[in-house]
Amino acid sequence: MEEGGTNVRLPGLLFVAVLAAFGQEKVPALPANAFVVETEKVPDSAHRDRLLVLWMIAPTKGTYKVGAEPQSCPEWTRGNAYTGKTRVSLIDSAANRVLNTIDIHTSEEDTFDIPMLIWPGYYNVPTLTQANAGKPKILTLRDFNGDGKALEFAFYEAEACMGLATTLLGYSLKEDKLIQYPLDLTVLEGLRREEHVEYWPDYLFHEKPVSPGKWKFTIDYSGRGGCTDSYDVSYNAAVERFSGAVTYSNCPKERQD
Repeated sequence: MEEGGTNVRLPGLLFVAVLAAFGQEKVPALPANAFVVETEKVPDSAHRDRLLVLWMIAPTKGTYKVGAEPQSCPEWTRGNAYTGKTRVSLIDSAANRVLNTIDIHTSEEDTFDIPMLIWPGYYNVPTLTQANAGKPKILTLRDFNGDGKALEFAFYEAEACMGLATTLLGYSLKEDKLIQYPLDLTVLEGLRREEHVEYWPDYLFHEKPVSPGKWKFTIDYSGRGGCTDSYDVSYNAAVERFSGAVTYSNCPKERQD
């Protein structure tokens, strides 16, 4: 199978096998060098034969010693992590084929950190095993977008103590596919108005909505030489997209000039 390929038949009778020697799940449809991090079944109420798979291509394994507290802000979202090319696939478990695959990365460099041991806060950590940390369950399905269906999960990346890249993926009943939700964002700063499509909006999917499918929040970067960023975002279930605006205010004078 090529990366991101579709209509791939799975060999053999066992769709997901457990490699007892390593304690790692194996999905035969994926490339030979695929490292399966997690699998999660889409609820039968949405579709009986759909499986989500989070996997990586020959990742390196981190050696960071997780203590009682993170030593730096980025560690809140990465902890001790696997690093490498990261993918999420939706698989038709009845027909034994990959429906679609989404690449996970925040920059042009095709790599991402998937925590293998982390503190609770961003990801769901069902059991704390050591130093107030544990193995996260990344594919914890929740109703992020407020449509009443728990079919979404998020990824987070903190590069510093301010700024948090977030992205939302989920199973689309309408399309019968895995989607990475876009945000149609209008940027307002003084007389400037720009339109962007964002797939990794700042903070959005870690903020609590003011009502189902609606967010209003402010991030203050003024103490770090930036602006005060005020977001107003809503989810449109009909088109499965987010839309909204961010208004930059209290910006440094040199930025205004």
